[in-house]
Amino acid sequence: MEAATVSTTDWRDPAAYAPLLEADRSLMAWEWLRRDPLYRAAATSALSRGTSGKPLASAAPFGLVAFENPDLGVPYARPLWRRDVHPYVLRVLPAASDTQADTFDLARLGRLASLLTSASAGHLLLSDGLRAIRLDGPASAFAGGSLALRYMLEGFESAEAPLLTLRRFIALWRTRSFARSLHKRERRARRWILMLRAYDALTAAADQREIARELLSRSAGERRWRSREPSVRSQVQRLVRSAREMAGGRYRNLLGQ
Repeated sequence: MEAATVSTTDWRDPAAYAPLLEADRSLMAWEWLRRDPLYRAAATSALSRGTSGKPLASAAPFGLVAFENPDLGVPYARPLWRRDVHPYVLRVLPAASDTQADTFDLARLGRLASLLTSASAGHLLLSDGLRAIRLDGPASAFAGGSLALRYMLEGFESAEAPLLTLRRFIALWRTRSFARSLHKRERRARRWILMLRAYDALTAAADQREIARELLSRSAGERRWRSREPSVRSQVQRLVRSAREMAGGRYRNLLGQ
């Protein structure tokens, strides 16, 4: 199955959005970012210069470590969010290991790994396209050999997000699969998908009547639906307003929750 671009996604087709039901928030947020015209222009320009897979300061205003191809949606995309916008990033340092059981070998998780390195840092993303685990540290932490990882946690509230990432990472390391108990389906996923479809509909020049008919109630296609279905009218107005707010930047709240 080939990846559908934003422009080819049919907002009327629920199957086109089905993978998002299982996606975590970092990937749900990506679906909004890749629809941003400013991001699309900046990413297309940067990637055309051969910057794929390279940390770039110009990606920072968009919350990313590096530009990801905006034509790649879930489950094909592998966005690397900056730690200042996405607190579920575990910081690590290389450490000496006395036992093989504590030695970290990236090859063990190779099929899931995307590693970006610079002279001063390494950014490791472990993802199957629906769930993601992020580790940051010096590039030497991911070099392999007889190294272990030292996990950097601090504070009380600040430790909560990276601590969950640590638990997820340990479970992934042990089983080579993402633990469903630690990567639960988002309860609001269906609502977020509805917003995304509404935004795509607006981009495709659909009006509120079309959106209401396709996403909320078939009766909205009938005459005088606004007066006959006031609750549906209110629902579509709220949906459109929420979709515009998400596209305007509120999607970043998904990263910090």
